[in-house]
Amino acid sequence: MAVDTAARSPLLPSFGWLTGYGELLRTLFRRELRARYKGSGLGIAWSIVYPLAMMGVYTLVFSVLWKAAGNIPHYPLFVLSGLAVWSFFQVSVQLGTGSLLAGAELIKKVWFPRELVPASVVLAQTIAAGVMFAILIPASLIVVPETARTVALVIPFFAALLCLALGLAWMLSVANVYFRDVEHLLGVLFLPWFFLTPVLYGLEQLPAAGEHRWLIHLLRYGNPVTPYVEGIRAVVLQATVPGASLLAYIFLVGPLVALLGLWVMQRFEDRVAIEL
Repeated sequence: MAVDTAARSPLLPSFGWLTGYGELLRTLFRRELRARYKGSGLGIAWSIVYPLAMMGVYTLVFSVLWKAAGNIPHYPLFVLSGLAVWSFFQVSVQLGTGSLLAGAELIKKVWFPRELVPASVVLAQTIAAGVMFAILIPASLIVVPETARTVALVIPFFAALLCLALGLAWMLSVANVYFRDVEHLLGVLFLPWFFLTPVLYGLEQLPAAGEHRWLIHLLRYGNPVTPYVEGIRAVVLQATVPGASLLAYIFLVGPLVALLGLWVMQRFEDRVAIEL
């Protein structure tokens, strides 16, 4: 079943690709997984090797040697929970941004909803994220049994994070077709962005947090990844449910960014093949 391109409104995004092109989306998804792990002996297990290695390094530096994380309980799991969110977000957005250029040959040969290409790339990263959470959640249930009451909330929280990554991948992939430096600029921005995201530290544990509340609020709500890091960490590791403002941010911003990204993609999709 094909989606009528004439029926795709310039004012509202269309969701026909979810049903009309489901098989194509699954094919692109499988192709992305095969390309990512082709020739690899460990396959998808590599997706957890890097985060675990980084968790060990950051724990050694910040908790053992520097002792800057002494007031954060279960620091290795604290870091791993942040890395699970950040790694999924970064890889999804970075690979999604370059996906239209990478799939240029297919896009120029046949028409199909262009949003499927970045979507398949982002969805493929959920497998690696699932492996990380499959390690993180049982470990957190062992060290903090009280999280059994809240851990199920990780599913809707991650779904909202997926929406955020999808929306940004859609928008940036279109921008990257017109301005090829976008992908490279994003790679440069991710390093400072990582350190401005509370992966290695908690915003409230910062020594000057009490003196600069406005800066803490800016770091929390001005960085779209931070609420998802804090929200997922709260339910997976701290056995608490985030406050109303954080919940509102999580469930409003992600879906709204996804809608905006889908609208941008569908607004420019007819010109993508020409630009490629």
